[in-house]
Order: sequence, then C-alpha cells, then structure tokens
Amino acid sequence: MGLLDDLKRQAEALQARQGIDTAALERNTQLADAACKTAFTYLDTLVRQLIVLKPVSKTRYELDRKTRLEGLPMTQLKVDARRKMLRGQEVFDHVVVHGRLANGQRLNLVKDFLPDIEKLEPRLRASGAPVNAQPVRHPESNKLVEMRYEVPVDFVISARFTPDHDRACIGIRVQNFDGFETVDLELPATEIGTTRLDELARWLLGEPHRFLDGALALKRIAA
Repeated sequence: MGLLDDLKRQAEALQARQGIDTAALERNTQLADAACKTAFTYLDTLVRQLIVLKPVSKTRYELDRKTRLEGLPMTQLKVDARRKMLRGQEVFDHVVVHGRLANGQRLNLVKDFLPDIEKLEPRLRASGAPVNAQPVRHPESNKLVEMRYEVPVDFVISARFTPDHDRACIGIRVQNFDGFETVDLELPATEIGTTRLDELARWLLGEPHRFLDGALALKRIAA
C-alpha cells in the first residue's frame, strides 16, 4: 500500500468515527430536550391545578429548636423555561418550577450565643426570606451583645432541571422541599416521565416519595 492509499484509509476511518460521534450527540441532544419538554408540560399542568387547590405543605421547617413551622400555604407557583442555541439548533437551557411558602406571619428571633447565630444564619439564607438582621453592641466596648432578626414566613421552594445534551442526562437541583436543604442529583433523560415526575409532585407537597430512587451524583446540602 502506498503512502497516498494509507492516508486515504486513515482519513476515511476518521470521518467514519466523526460521523458516529455526531450521530450520537444528535440522539443525546434529542433525548435531553425531550426530557425537558416533558418536565415543562407536566410541571405547568401541575402548577395550574395547585393554584386552584391552594395546598399547604406537610413539611416541617425548623429555624431553631423553638421555631418550627408546619402547614405553610404554597403561593406564587410558576413554571419557567429558557432556551439557548447549541450546534446550530435551539434547545432547552433549563426548566424551573418555583414558588413561596408564606402565611403572613413575622417572626422575631434573638440570639446572644455565637454558636446559635452560626446555626441560624445559614437557615435564614437558605430560606430565601427577606430577613432584617440587626446587631446590638455594647455602647462602650462595641462588643456584640446579641443579634435580632425579623423574619417574614416567606420561604422559597424550587426545582430546576438543567440538561446535559451531550450526555443525555438531566441535572436537577431541589431547594427546600425537605426543610431548609438543597438536593443536587442527576437522572438519565429517559427517566424523566410521568412516573418520576409524580414522585417529584409528592415531594413538593411534603408527602412520602421515591423521586430520588436510582439518582446519580446525589448530594444533600443542609443549611
């Protein structure tokens, strides 16, 4: 075999591999986008029903040992989807359902012990509530005496679906479905269907669920 024939064989082999890779990427892109469309359609329908039913969450939200909140009404529920360009075609960038848990109550919390402050403040940040925090200092030494917090019971909840089009996977971040906690996980695009999304709806409502069964890269970040 001459040099030219050898180079031709190598070029043809490379083109064949690239063709296979391109076809695989296209299939994965279609799977990931179909999963996002399924999630958007399901969540949009779910939210429309919940707006009518006005459910309250069955989850307990604990700011400290004395401040535990249950039966919080779900408000401002919305679904949003954004798109982007990828390899010359328009695809989903993300799908998100979000809302608030609010009952009109305002809490006044006072902490004068540093470990208690350090436990409380991450929960306040995770809650998404518009907190008013005021330090009280000694008039002479300027030493911190206590922290006073005014906290409206107005907590954020959300679930965000972010597709990985190359891998046909969906990254999901769930915020405050299980108290003040963020849960990150990944599912194959083919797993995003009515059965799995029903489990997410149960989780949202604070009911027993199996949404996390078989999840990949599962990580819980408790506030």
